[in-house]
Amino acid sequence: MAGLKTFEEIYAENYTKLYHVAIRMVGDKDNASDILQEVFVSLYERFNEGTAVLYINTWLYRATLNKCCDYINRQKRYLPLETIPERLAENENLENLEKKTVVRQALAKLKPKERAMLLLYSEGFSYKEIAESTDIRFSSVGKTLSRALEKMENQLKAQQYDMY
Repeated sequence: MAGLKTFEEIYAENYTKLYHVAIRMVGDKDNASDILQEVFVSLYERFNEGTAVLYINTWLYRATLNKCCDYINRQKRYLPLETIPERLAENENLENLEKKTVVRQALAKLKPKERAMLLLYSEGFSYKEIAESTDIRFSSVGKTLSRALEKMENQLKAQQYDMY
C-alpha cells in the first residue's frame, strides 16, 4: 500500500508544528507537551483499533485545538492571565519581549476558539483548513476571523498598543 504513512512518520512530520500551536494556545511548554502526548496516544490507539483517519492533518489539528480548549477552560478559574510564562531568547531585546507580552495577554483574553482561529491563520492555514480544524462552517470562517481580529485589536488598544 504505497502512500500510507506509519505512525512514526506522522509523528515526526507533525509534532513540531502542533507543539508550536499548543504552546501558543496554552502558554506553557510542559502543558503543551502533555496535550500533544494525549493527542498522539489517541491517534496511536485509533491505528491499533484499525480505525481509519481520512484527513490526518485535519484530525491532528482539531484534536490538539480541542485538548487546548479543554485545558484552558479547566484552568480559567485557577490561573490569572498574568501568569502566562514568558520565553526570552538570549538575543531578544526588551522591546520585542514587551511586544510579545502584550500580544500574549491580548490573545489570552480571547475565547479559546477565537484564539485557535487566529493562531491557525497566523500559521498560514487556508479558510478551508481553518474550518475543518475548528469545526466551523467554511462560510463563517471569514466573518468569525474578522471578529476575532477586531477583538484582538480592541484588547491591544485597551493596553495603549497599536496592532499595526
